[in-house]
Amino acid sequence: MLDNYMKRLISKVVIIFSFFTLCSAATAAEQEDVNLAKEIILLEANSYRVVTEFNVYGIQKDKKSEQRLFDVLAIGDELSALFIEQSSELDVSWSKYRSFAWTKHKRADGDTYVFNDMRILHKELLTAIESVKKQVNSDLLPAKDLYRVNSVLLIEQLASEYLELSAATFGTFGFAGSEQAIKIEVRSKDFERTIEELKKQYTDDAAKTRSINKIALRWKFIKTTLLAYNERSAPFAVARTVGYIRKQLAAI
Repeated sequence: MLDNYMKRLISKVVIIFSFFTLCSAATAAEQEDVNLAKEIILLEANSYRVVTEFNVYGIQKDKKSEQRLFDVLAIGDELSALFIEQSSELDVSWSKYRSFAWTKHKRADGDTYVFNDMRILHKELLTAIESVKKQVNSDLLPAKDLYRVNSVLLIEQLASEYLELSAATFGTFGFAGSEQAIKIEVRSKDFERTIEELKKQYTDDAAKTRSINKIALRWKFIKTTLLAYNERSAPFAVARTVGYIRKQLAAI
């Protein structure tokens, strides 16, 4: 009788242990899915930052800006490697894009086609990224995560488009035109709305609210400069301010 009781007790323990093990595995799998859904958007944002750092180096041509470009490409290497299972095309597209950026960053002077070629490669990469975003359900991220990574994406898009216009103004690389200008105007409104949504999401978190308020304050400064792209060019001020906003977003 005691043996039967012990057997039933052990059986219950095994069932309970199995249940929690399965729950833990399911939770880990769900967390991995959420992480991938965020990381693919961060890879997209990083792909735009490549354009920014490429242009900053083209204008400054110093060791610090070259190191930043190198670091951004290294981040892209790490992020793209996360999606081997989802897409072989993504890895190929990223490799082409990063190789072009690194090869051309010192040899692009006077190359009026460099931006056109870079845009083609970037477009191919963005197509592959969009496919992966659908696979990992990036649009179904929890609101806090979605607004945060979209804020990162928008600020990197804005910086890249402004720096592209600035590089054309400085005569560094080829040309940029109305397409970049229109995008700056549209994305500025989107970024502002996203920051307001972030404020709503973190009303109960004092530390994160402080970071968001710092972003909003710097945004007021940079917005004026971004929208004045036809009147003056301030690439270094924009790059520095975006760098500050980038750090604050990472703290949220």
